[in-house]
Amino acid sequence: MTINVVIADDHVLMRQGVSQMLNSHEHISVIDECNDGVELIASVLKHSPDVILMDISMPRMSGLVAIDKILSQRSTANILVLSMHNEIEYIDAMRDAGAKGYILKESSGDNLVDAIKKVAAGKFCFPNTTERLQDGECQHHISPLSVLTRREREVFFLVAAGNTSKKIAELLDMSLKTAENHRSNIYKKLNVRSSAELIRLAGKAGLLE
Repeated sequence: MTINVVIADDHVLMRQGVSQMLNSHEHISVIDECNDGVELIASVLKHSPDVILMDISMPRMSGLVAIDKILSQRSTANILVLSMHNEIEYIDAMRDAGAKGYILKESSGDNLVDAIKKVAAGKFCFPNTTERLQDGECQHHISPLSVLTRREREVFFLVAAGNTSKKIAELLDMSLKTAENHRSNIYKKLNVRSSAELIRLAGKAGLLE
C-alpha cells in the first residue's frame, strides 16, 4: 500500500530534497508540494493525502493556524510536523493543536520514513522531550501556551510574528473585534501589557523563529 504525502515548506531546496528522498521509497509517494499554509490547505482538500508533512514557519499562514484550519475540515488528517525547532514549547504546541507527530529536520531519512509510516497508521510520533531536560527542569517547566485555548495560541503566534489585529482577523477569518478580544485575553492570561512584552515573553520561552 502506497502512502500518499503532501509536503509544505517554503524552503524550496529543503522541500525538493525531502520529496526526492521520499519518492525513492517504494511505498511512499509525494503527490504535491506546497510553499505555504494557504497552498497546503487547498492541496489537502483536493488530494486528501494519507500524511501531511509540514513546517511550522511558513509565509502567509503559520503552521499552527494551518493545522487548525485543516483539522476543522479534515478532522482525521494525519499531520507530521517537520521542524528545525527542538524546544519543548514548539513540540507541545503542535501536539496540542492536533498534529500526530513531530520530527526534527536534523533527523535521518530513515527516521523520517519511519515517522511517516507511524503517523499514516494513526500512531503518534513525538520526541521524548524529557530526555533533553536538565535534572528537575521537567517539574518546573511551564509553557506560556499551556494557559491558552487553541484559538488563543494561534493569535499568540501571529502577534509574536508582528501582525496587527486587522491582519490577524484576515488570516483567521474572524472579525476585527474578535481578534482584539482574543489579543486582550492573551495579554491578561500572560500578564503582559503590549505586543512588545508578549514578543519578549515568547523569546524567553524559545517560541520565536
